Amino acid sequence: MKRSCVAGAVLACVLAGSAMAADMPLKAPVPRVVSDWTGFYIGVHGGYGWAQPSISDFDLNHSNLSMSDFLMNDENFSLHTPKLRGAVFGGYAGYNWQWGQRGVVGLEIDYSAANVKQTQGVSDHFTAFDGLTTTRALTAKLDSLASTRARVGFLVGPGFLLYGTGGAAWGHTKFTDTFVLDYPRQDLTDTVNVSRASANHFGWVAGAGAEWKLWGTGMMLRIEYLHYDFGSASFAFDTNKSMSNGIHVKGANFNVPLDRLTTDVVRGGVSYKF
Repeated sequence: MKRSCVAGAVLACVLAGSAMAADMPLKAPVPRVVSDWTGFYIGVHGGYGWAQPSISDFDLNHSNLSMSDFLMNDENFSLHTPKLRGAVFGGYAGYNWQWGQRGVVGLEIDYSAANVKQTQGVSDHFTAFDGLTTTRALTAKLDSLASTRARVGFLVGPGFLLYGTGGAAWGHTKFTDTFVLDYPRQDLTDTVNVSRASANHFGWVAGAGAEWKLWGTGMMLRIEYLHYDFGSASFAFDTNKSMSNGIHVKGANFNVPLDRLTTDVVRGGVSYKF
């Protein structure tokens, strides 16, 4: 009899608790990001870049000893520090690891062929030197960029990633200085001096971007900004002289110090995640 009373009391408590739980409001479910960004990807990118090399003797009036006396006596041959502009195009590849529900970290390498350049041209006419016409063209070009970077991102939504990036960078520049002495008299020898230099630059790069993952496919779209700082370097110019009488001689070489080279790039990309 006692056991029956105890069992009845326990059953009544259970039923009452169930009824109270049924009457309590349900809590809203916690939203979850259901996505998997882990994996290898490869893609292509294109964009626009600008660079400004800081060179104290950019017009080469003091460094080019073979032409310094002539150049420094003519103010018309003074050039300004270049502002390079142009397109970049290349590819990239990397690997992502999704960390928890919101975090994404990864490693990425990229290479860009670049046409970031500027050409400056000046000319002058000298009646005192038998009508001598002098023409000069100086082309500065950044033709390559590459980097190895880490990426750290935050998933705003399942398919939308905001990230920061940074790492080591490499760039390559070329400079060509062409100086023409053109005499109108046939008995005088015209001369073309061409001085060329190229240099590899190593430094760092940092930036930020956004990436969209297209549902139902492995395609991903991105847009990003990168800032490169290559520090200082030195350009070793190699000069060759050609004359209208068919004679070719090697001119004096000279060095031009580069105080600093910075580059900025805005680019978009499309990639496929495997």
